[in-house]
Amino acid sequence: MYDASISFQGFARALSITAHALLNDGEVRRKGNRIEGGELFILPSRKGSFEQLVTFVITNKEAIGASIAAAAFYDLMKWTWSKVLDFNFEPETPHVRRLADRIEPFIGEMEEALEIPLEQAHRPIKMDDGVIITVKRQRVGEVIRLDSETLQNVSLQTELEPQKDIRGNVTRYNMLSGYGRFYDDVLQRTVSFKIDDQVSSVKKQFLTWSLHHAQQTQGAGKLLIEAKRTITPRGVVKRYLISDIRQA
Repeated sequence: MYDASISFQGFARALSITAHALLNDGEVRRKGNRIEGGELFILPSRKGSFEQLVTFVITNKEAIGASIAAAAFYDLMKWTWSKVLDFNFEPETPHVRRLADRIEPFIGEMEEALEIPLEQAHRPIKMDDGVIITVKRQRVGEVIRLDSETLQNVSLQTELEPQKDIRGNVTRYNMLSGYGRFYDDVLQRTVSFKIDDQVSSVKKQFLTWSLHHAQQTQGAGKLLIEAKRTITPRGVVKRYLISDIRQA
């Protein structure tokens, strides 16, 4: 009962964060206890089963068109949750693709906001690795599946000591939030990052310099960063907390 309650709380927060972002032009609300323009309701469990019905009601009808709301909601859920669970999925609906195409790194903020709720959602799986939890859309089928494999991708740890001289360039950056994405030359892929509050405004300017030059010339705008890594139990790097920046 306790494990189930923790799991429901995690799902409630993850669904609320996703729904709020959908209805509010990609605004990331981290607590997940209130949706501006919508409400979530849990219905009684179906008799004789472990299925739990959840209803998402849009109260602000001007936030999104009724004809596209359901498809966009499930598309946003699958895209953002898949990033946390380490699945490959790209948005399919025009509404969600607009969020993905932004210069500001929406997905990086969403990943961090969803990590703890989705870890909570796995609580019964922590206690019994044979448990499988699925999120289904009525008349369509499975959208997301949680199991012992996905548990490994939400059981994150941040290293105590920073790694030095991580080489790469910025691909996206939001100056207001301090979130962005960094192409790591060694890993040969982009990694989400967050700037430590102690980094000076002068050094933060290297991030916009890198973003500008990398967009203009392939292979340009290289930086060397010092950062603590947030990693999965398998050693997969999920995020950098940057504490120092210099031009390569």
